[in-house]
Amino acid sequence: MSFHDHLMPCSEMEDEESRHYRARLNHTFVLFAMAGLACFLLFDYFQVPDAWPTLWLGRFLLLGVCVLCVTLLRRQPRRPDDIALLGAVCANLYFCFGATMIQDAITLSLWNLSFSTSMLIAMPAWLVWGWRYQLVSSLPLILGYLPLFLWLSPLSLKDLAGAGGAYMIATMIMAPALAHARSSTFLRTVKLRRALEVRNAELSHMNQQLLTQQHELEYRANHDLLTGLPNRRFGFDFLERMLAESTSTRQCMSILFVDVDRLKHVNDSFGHAEGDRLIQLVARSVGLAAGEDGLACRLGGDEFLVVMPGACDMASQQATTQLMRHLQEQRLQQQIPFPVEVSIGRVTHDPVLQGDVDVDDLIHIADDRMYRQKRARRRAMAGANDPQA
Repeated sequence: MSFHDHLMPCSEMEDEESRHYRARLNHTFVLFAMAGLACFLLFDYFQVPDAWPTLWLGRFLLLGVCVLCVTLLRRQPRRPDDIALLGAVCANLYFCFGATMIQDAITLSLWNLSFSTSMLIAMPAWLVWGWRYQLVSSLPLILGYLPLFLWLSPLSLKDLAGAGGAYMIATMIMAPALAHARSSTFLRTVKLRRALEVRNAELSHMNQQLLTQQHELEYRANHDLLTGLPNRRFGFDFLERMLAESTSTRQCMSILFVDVDRLKHVNDSFGHAEGDRLIQLVARSVGLAAGEDGLACRLGGDEFLVVMPGACDMASQQATTQLMRHLQEQRLQQQIPFPVEVSIGRVTHDPVLQGDVDVDDLIHIADDRMYRQKRARRRAMAGANDPQA
């Protein structure tokens, strides 16, 4: 276990972001400390005229240590408390030796109050390093201040007691508790933030699952699962919108009502798997015929609808020809052993020439034309099979 782990036993709770946050806190505090050291240069010069060169030398050395700490905090942010501890120990050593050079009680009082407030109140309230680090940083004060004062200072213990000594003792006792409260609050915040991140991740995952399920339900509600085409409801809604747009823009539109011939015969003779295969083949062909702007849907069973906005009679005829050709190409490529035939009812609506119609009218006309074609094909097949024809 490292020195840092001994002093911060809960450090494993922290993540990289927390360490960088603490490094920024320590970096900012050291900068403020440097500003405070510079501000007290005039205090040394006017209040301690006999020892100001020595005090200035100590301050500049301490400023150098602060610069080193700032540099290390920028380059090694993973050990922010160890770096801050280096600066705090040096500052407290300077505090102890500086106090021994002051020769009047009032100046000593100002010295003790300023340093105690900075090192024993402001620092534990600012940094997030726990009571152990605070106690280690205060060891020079605890172990060295009084012996050095008795050995080197011209003042007595009575002068020290009246010059902020009681305040120093109180802040020494308070500092670890203050540091512990600050660190505990920070660690609880880290723990709560982690729990919140985990909870947010769970909620995000659940939300994603709900969205996926919603999309799947919407897809199932609007599409035919065998062919992947939109279903009857979706297709009729699209047809209704396109018909309204055709009426308002006075542009043509066409529909194809497609019925698969002899599907029952295929199911009975070759099995339902081949019947499904036939349905899927027709679905691909009607999807191709619909084009980019149109829509092909399965109405149910062996019936399909193709809606082609903006398509005139010639364009719908070309789409019909393309559909029939694609069916035969797919039959040859897949080596389907039975005929692939469809009956198509084709309707083109021109709002300029024909006036307003509704969806039921178009479907009825297309359905009628499809059955006419189917009956005509059956009569033709019956005539071809009739030996007297």
